[in-house]
Amino acid sequence: MVKVRTSIQQVFEACSFQRQLTILSNMGLLCLALTIFLVSSGWLAWRLESLLLTLLGEVTGQLAHESRLVFLESPASARERAAQIATFPGVRQAALLKPDAETWVASPGAGRWPSVPLSSPEPMRAAPIHEDRDCWYFVVPVRTGTDDAVPVVTRTQPQLLGYVAVAWRKAPLAQLRGWLFVLNGVIALALALVIGVGLHYFLRRLTEPLNSLADVMRRIQHGGTRARADVAGPAETREIGRVFNALLERLDQHQAVLESEVLMRTQELRAARDLALTADRYKSAFLAAMSHEMRTPLQSIIGYTQESEKKLKFLEGDADPMILDTLAEYFGIVLHASDELLYRINQVLELAALEAGKRDVLLEWIELPPLVDEVVAVLKLLAARNRNRVDVVCEGVERVELDGDKIRQIIRNLLDNACKFTREGTVLLEVRSAADRLTIEVTDSGIGIPADQLDLIFEPFRQVDMSDTRRYGGTGLGLAITRNVCHLLGGTITVTSTLGRGSSFRVVIPLPVAPRFNAGSSAPEPRGADAR
Repeated sequence: MVKVRTSIQQVFEACSFQRQLTILSNMGLLCLALTIFLVSSGWLAWRLESLLLTLLGEVTGQLAHESRLVFLESPASARERAAQIATFPGVRQAALLKPDAETWVASPGAGRWPSVPLSSPEPMRAAPIHEDRDCWYFVVPVRTGTDDAVPVVTRTQPQLLGYVAVAWRKAPLAQLRGWLFVLNGVIALALALVIGVGLHYFLRRLTEPLNSLADVMRRIQHGGTRARADVAGPAETREIGRVFNALLERLDQHQAVLESEVLMRTQELRAARDLALTADRYKSAFLAAMSHEMRTPLQSIIGYTQESEKKLKFLEGDADPMILDTLAEYFGIVLHASDELLYRINQVLELAALEAGKRDVLLEWIELPPLVDEVVAVLKLLAARNRNRVDVVCEGVERVELDGDKIRQIIRNLLDNACKFTREGTVLLEVRSAADRLTIEVTDSGIGIPADQLDLIFEPFRQVDMSDTRRYGGTGLGLAITRNVCHLLGGTITVTSTLGRGSSFRVVIPLPVAPRFNAGSSAPEPRGADAR
């Protein structure tokens, strides 16, 4: 039962508002028509039966009045009279009874009559004394009449002569009831149909504005911004349409304002982007030009310093040895500082070239162990200065086809970064080569990188400590260059770090190398940083 009710409810809820109103109104109309039909049919049947019984009583009384003389004649006349009454329309059988209610004569086929009550009804008034499924049984007393011409004082009391018994058929009443039942049903259905058609038209006029409003909402949902609701129908529906149209007008105004603001902001963003790109180009050009201009005199300084250092040997016998040692020390300091400055300038030039996409991959067969030892040897001075121990692990295939200069850059920048930010700790370099990849991992026990800085230190000129009093030197370009070189080789670089416990940088380069990214293109960013 619950499932049936749920199913009916679901079907009903799936219908439109107009259909729901139509269904409910039709059901109510049918119930009303059925009620009117049943009540009117029952009342008409009862009223018809009452009128018919009254009429039959009067007819029976009239037949009894006309049969008074028969009771004074012979039985043959009485039998003939009973047969005449039986031929009356609607009469099934008739009989004449004695005053003691015994049958005197009866029409052919007459059966036993019900007993007659001692207290008879008034003359000319009769009612059925019995009825069965087929007939009503009327028994009317027959009395001697009074003569109106005789004075009242000389009149005698009427005497009971007998009874006239008539059995009236119920079939005509049943036929009439059936006909009235059908007629009443047809009238009720016709009336319900007429009212239903009018109600359907009225409900359609009532719900049509709502359907129109729903269609407008659907069109707006699918992008029809110019759709508007028709202000029609009842007062409430008209008010809904007016409010809805006013809301759409306000939305259109807000949308126009937003579009103008978006257009203005877009133009501002384009101008800012163009300005930033122009500034970036100017910056790269300026850095490249300045680096080149600084590199030329710096190389001259290095050259003359080296030449002067060589000429000190010719003064060993003529000059004071203490002065010669001091000059040699000064020349060494100048050469070291010049080499460091030249390295920084070369970093700026390298980054500018990588960002401009002016670096190509030159593949060659290289031996990994000698290359690693060469880079580690260059950085031993920096490691010793910070009292760090550098451990090297080189495993796998020793001879691979790679760009040797790019691999040197990656290893040197990672080791330089690790040694610079580690004091009295350990720096571990692991180089593992296989047939399908080369993995370079540098792990240190230095200061570590804050979690909120991991996405920033890959930016050029970026370090963890950007203050004017920072403890660690450098330009912040090492890991930015490393990232671009990794992308140029088709590889990736990732970093994991714990603040105060150290960092681990991992570079993976697929073999054989198939350069997929240009240093100036937008390559996927790793989760990590390039510089601290």
